[in-house]
Amino acid sequence: MSTANTCPILSLPVELRLHIYSFALLDNPTITIGSAELVGKHPDIIHRLYGGKRSPFSGIPQNHEPVVETGYNASLLCITNPAVIPLSSASTKLADETYEHPHTAHLSLLLVNKQIQEELSSHFKIPKNKDTSLFLQYPHGLHVCRTLTPHLLRQAKTVHIAGAYVSRTFCPARAACMGPRQPPPEALDVKLHGSVTPNSTAQLGDLIKSLFGPTPTHKLAKLEMRIYYPGDDSYSTVWGDDSSPTVIALRNINAGEVGIEVWRGRSGTGVYLTARPSEEKRRVVSTVWRKLDEGSMTEPKRGTWVVDPRWPQWEEDYEMSAGPKGDTIVTQ
Repeated sequence: MSTANTCPILSLPVELRLHIYSFALLDNPTITIGSAELVGKHPDIIHRLYGGKRSPFSGIPQNHEPVVETGYNASLLCITNPAVIPLSSASTKLADETYEHPHTAHLSLLLVNKQIQEELSSHFKIPKNKDTSLFLQYPHGLHVCRTLTPHLLRQAKTVHIAGAYVSRTFCPARAACMGPRQPPPEALDVKLHGSVTPNSTAQLGDLIKSLFGPTPTHKLAKLEMRIYYPGDDSYSTVWGDDSSPTVIALRNINAGEVGIEVWRGRSGTGVYLTARPSEEKRRVVSTVWRKLDEGSMTEPKRGTWVVDPRWPQWEEDYEMSAGPKGDTIVTQ
């Protein structure tokens, strides 16, 4: 007579199991989330996406896969030299490398059995010390986090968002350009997998509201955003476009200490926004303007500003970059 297989972890005392859950879920100091392009022979890409009755992750660019990486990966955040997933005939056969099997401890534990799922859900209702820094690629990493790994926000102490924004509707009024025109930004009509077109504006707004809204659901030590607006006439898009990430952030931060650095360049504008909670329940916004040098022979490549060279390190207090002081607006 055979006996049913039992889960070894269930033979441990519940107190020890809870310590294991806490260690497994809360001991990742850094997590990077984004999407990466599959690079290889066309048959290998097709097999990777559709082999074994798989289907591509909806809402990210075609021939891309979502990536949830334990550790800091600057290439997932970079817009000038983005991360890729090289394929070979051997790697396409490894189904556990695809998004259908994301290597997150939370999801793996949830799938063990019903008892562990209930213990895990109950355990996560208890406030825990959180030390994870969550790095999100904008906009695709934001979509991946919301749809695939929203639970990671629960263990995040800081959130760092980096990417580029090109308006689909806003047309800035500008004077004629006397010098040579910069080439237009990349095509807006990026083909996506599936029938889902993510609403990045709503997703970013919901995220920031959950962190700094009137009734925040996640306590955070610090939020950082580094958004690059390509184009020599992009400055007005920062403030004039209702869907601009900068506008969305300010619209949804109810209270907190906010620092904004606007980096203006010949071929683009970078906005660095940082926010942290305020004990006085008011919003204080400090804004400074800086010159962005990029694009020439002796300067960094256009758009490399997006990735902070100090990451994954961060400072709890905002330290203004070198230069003149700007404006401060206090809202009770």
